Amino acid sequence: MRHFLFAGCRPPTQPAPTFPKKMLQHRVKLFQRKSAELTIILLLSLTSTAQAADTPTIASTSLCGDSYLLALAPNHISALSWQSRTPLSRARERQRDLPQIWDDPEILMKAKADIILFGSGEGQYSSKLKARPLKLIWGEDFSNIQTNAQLITDALNIRSDISEDWAKRIEALNIHAEARHKKPKILYLSRSGGSAGTGTLVDAAITAAGGINAVETTGWFTPDPEHIVAYKPDLIITSYFKNGYESVQSTAVRNKVVQRYIAAHPNIEIDGKLWPCAGPGLIEAAERISAAIDKLP
Repeated sequence: MRHFLFAGCRPPTQPAPTFPKKMLQHRVKLFQRKSAELTIILLLSLTSTAQAADTPTIASTSLCGDSYLLALAPNHISALSWQSRTPLSRARERQRDLPQIWDDPEILMKAKADIILFGSGEGQYSSKLKARPLKLIWGEDFSNIQTNAQLITDALNIRSDISEDWAKRIEALNIHAEARHKKPKILYLSRSGGSAGTGTLVDAAITAAGGINAVETTGWFTPDPEHIVAYKPDLIITSYFKNGYESVQSTAVRNKVVQRYIAAHPNIEIDGKLWPCAGPGLIEAAERISAAIDKLP
């Protein structure tokens, strides 16, 4: 008897204890639950590691690039452009604390990003970088938005539902524009007194909203004040009046004749941060113009 007890065994004459059935079931369920929890933790860890490898970080050197990244991939941004802390940036308060970079070889070499997104005309030093260069395709219409969005999401290996939403909003604008019985003439004026003719992003927004550009010439130009007041628009769009850069050429803000001219017409201010380029904000700009047209007498 003592031999059996010392060895940790029970004497053969002593029956093995039995556990209640409910207790056994409880222990089995507890083991199954713990195993399932461990499996989930391992899967999440593996998924997180895979995602980190497949979705690199990205930095932008331009205000235009900023607008795309802030909309498409806010969680992958490692740095924004030198304009990201100005009134023209759409960055939120916490995003304004991100490092800033610009198209300078020394600055770019120090940038901590897997991909660097360059704006129009930038990236001439990109071949010397360790980071992968990605260049925005310049354009001044709505098709350009989807092209650049696809370029960025493919580079980051992500899928963004917001680009599908953009397509639906553009389609809604076009449908509403086609249903208009009267297309008003619209004049665009920037803070400097500059205007935009056909082939510009402003013209694209006006057309999408269901209006007609009052300026028939092509491209961007700055008419004399006497030329400005000769237009007979149904609506005037102003931009960069409230958050533009102050300069000696702020004709539309300083010239009393131009000021009275604007005040004498229905007008709407489109925030300059919406359209530094034909980026995501161009859709919202067109929607605001469309809403302003709806309110015309």
